[in-house]
Amino acid sequence: MAIDFSTFGSGPAPAPVDPRVLFDSLPRRGDRYEFLRDPQGQVLQAWFERRTDKDLVIKLNTGGGKTLVGLMICQSSLNEGAGPALYLAPDPYLAQQAAEQARDLGLEVTDNPKSSRFTGGEAICVLSLHRFVNGKSVFGLLGSGKPITDVGTIVVDDAHAALATVREKFTMVLTRQDHPDDFGKLLDLFASDLRKQSPTGFLDLTTDVNSAVQQVPFWAWANRESEVTEILQGLREDEDLQWSWPLVKDVLPVCRAVFTCDRLEIQPPHPPIGKIASFTRARRRVHLTATLADDSVLVTDFAADPDTVAKPITPRSAGYLGDRLILAPRDISSAITDDTVRDMAARLAARVNVVVLVPSHRQAAAWSQHAVLTESESAGIGAAVNRLRGGHVGLVVLVNKYDGIDLPRAACEVLILDGLPEAYGGLTRREQIVLGDSEDMVNRQLQRLEQGMGRGVRSVNDHCVVLLLGPRLSQLIASPQYRARFGPATRAQIELSRQVANTLARRDGEHPLEKIEAVVRQVLDRDQGWITASRANLAQATYPATTISPVAAPSRAAFEQASIRQFAQAASLMGQAVAAATDDVERGYLQEQLASYQHFTDAPRAQQTLAKALTNNPSLLHPIDGVKATRITANDTQAVLAAAHLARTYRDRNLLLLGVEALVADLAYDPTRVPAFEVALERLGLHLGFGAQRPERTTGNGPDVLWATGNLHYLVLEAKSGATAEKIWRKDVEQLAHSMNWFQQTYDATCSATPVLLHRTNILERNAVAPAGTRIITEDTLDALTDALRKAALALADADSWGDPTAVGQQFGAHRLLSQGIAERFSVKPRAT
Repeated sequence: MAIDFSTFGSGPAPAPVDPRVLFDSLPRRGDRYEFLRDPQGQVLQAWFERRTDKDLVIKLNTGGGKTLVGLMICQSSLNEGAGPALYLAPDPYLAQQAAEQARDLGLEVTDNPKSSRFTGGEAICVLSLHRFVNGKSVFGLLGSGKPITDVGTIVVDDAHAALATVREKFTMVLTRQDHPDDFGKLLDLFASDLRKQSPTGFLDLTTDVNSAVQQVPFWAWANRESEVTEILQGLREDEDLQWSWPLVKDVLPVCRAVFTCDRLEIQPPHPPIGKIASFTRARRRVHLTATLADDSVLVTDFAADPDTVAKPITPRSAGYLGDRLILAPRDISSAITDDTVRDMAARLAARVNVVVLVPSHRQAAAWSQHAVLTESESAGIGAAVNRLRGGHVGLVVLVNKYDGIDLPRAACEVLILDGLPEAYGGLTRREQIVLGDSEDMVNRQLQRLEQGMGRGVRSVNDHCVVLLLGPRLSQLIASPQYRARFGPATRAQIELSRQVANTLARRDGEHPLEKIEAVVRQVLDRDQGWITASRANLAQATYPATTISPVAAPSRAAFEQASIRQFAQAASLMGQAVAAATDDVERGYLQEQLASYQHFTDAPRAQQTLAKALTNNPSLLHPIDGVKATRITANDTQAVLAAAHLARTYRDRNLLLLGVEALVADLAYDPTRVPAFEVALERLGLHLGFGAQRPERTTGNGPDVLWATGNLHYLVLEAKSGATAEKIWRKDVEQLAHSMNWFQQTYDATCSATPVLLHRTNILERNAVAPAGTRIITEDTLDALTDALRKAALALADADSWGDPTAVGQQFGAHRLLSQGIAERFSVKPRAT
């Protein structure tokens, strides 16, 4: 007969509240959770001491065991009576993983928010954010009249990744395909405003140009609130829009509205997270995140308390991570091509699992001949991850999955990041155009890169070689300014890896890729010298102080006031955010937001603010009265201007070569990357020593890009890099003719210009007539131009003379880059059909 041990002593012991004691009391299954890792114990102790603070941030390295920490916090809170407890993961796959981990620990979990075990504080509810944040949330919406589910403790796992989901849920998307009539009504409603902002941009919208994107001016959007509401309210029963309309309808006047050729996207400046009352009313909110230094986005998007966010909970050391060698092959030698790296990866995949992360199916196609598996959907990615964990598979390509997968030990010993996700939606593309390489946009890229690099090292016992393809990724780890923004462990590993890269770059007598492959195999073979150096390097890594942008709190507070239509207070607070900005591009962007709030109380002042904003960021909305074109000139010789620009832009040889490679990569005839092409075309002019500007972007009129090549001569450049047709359409040459007319009106008779079209082909459609003297820069001639720039830059880098006008002039002359006749050398005449 079994003994009932519960009858011994004075009765059952109370459930432990201290999370470390709680862990020891759990009936854990298997040997995976024999003990808490020291960093986990440290952060749990610190949380326990501060657990009554409403907003807390816990930082652990990617792979540092954040999920276990979050589950312990939930159960500790339940045991203390601070429930119900809700654990939120960024996506369903991660929610399922967290639930499985909880059961392995011996915790009771449910995925049913209506379960009495959850609402009664007896089981942890584990959900994806998709089920929590939406217009039909079972937790109830503020103002909906339905009961709000009480939640005592909320843990948000991978908070930075979760923010992307939150933004998505607070965005209303109306597609032309699903709602052609309503889409057409809204486009017609704002047609004159959009056309005034950019005649060519509006033409692209209405002629199905995939790259077209235009934001509705804030004054037009606010002034037509009733008409917009009437149209959208009529769609409130639509199955798709029911998930977003309830979340944005109350803040519709201050939303940003962006048209592309096939959709309208509507999004508030910050998520009105207060609509999810269960979140805002929770007594404890814990944000689990990786180690990027800037957590301002938790303040702006989650309305977290900036004071407690600024004091995150971290382990004493950041060195609890497996070893990684992180190399950018093109940084070591410009002779290495992406194709040769892919061949090397295929050779390595014969003995170890190689995982390649790519941003798109287009990029995945480059790996097709080497890949055993290529997966993009959640189910397929999950199955691929399970196969990798189960044994040797070979080379596996995963599309647009930079977070949320664990590939420990032999599941992934070589990880390759072949580019970063690009902006595809209208709002994100507009942000990319407006913010460019501002600190905010760079921080987003660094976050994605660090998340991606963390997939193959999930504990201190793991190891991985990380290879970065593409010049942009090489730039992010080559620049000291950017490296400083990575988490401490990642930064330490990059610094050590750069020592390895510099040694390889100096070693003579071997092919560059053979040297890289040899050191990769040395690391994979667990060379004791490498292990010792790696661990000693990591042991010194500590967590830096967290940075909260001074812009974050006033910007969020301004939106909160605007959302309740207190626009005077909103403008005052937004003015504080503008004053706190240190980056000119970001300051202009914030001034545009300030103007949108001012419009409701002082419309003329709002237009004045917008005009000022354009001096900081010329890519913003244009005031109602328009923007007068600023004439440019080449105010010195080409060599002097080019040398000055190169010296100002690049501080060392590697940065010069990587910068030129990044520039060339953006000059791609690709329908998905048109804005990047136009930016790069302007930058190409500056690299060549020309005056350069984008009149159509800054004034709403004129060519995409204008180059002043010297001696009062100009190139009027119309970029059709997104064109997929095999002929040049009539509307394209008509646009070029319009730009030439603009030039003649803007510049006097002493100035001359050559019309230049950038297009895949030089063959005109039968009814297309190009302006006199037109030149076409085709893919082949653009390749010739960029190849000449590459060669000149390499020669200048080898001689350490890119800041010397004489040397620049000599190299530009040797590679036929001098301004006289440059258009003719790198272009062809148009041909009739």
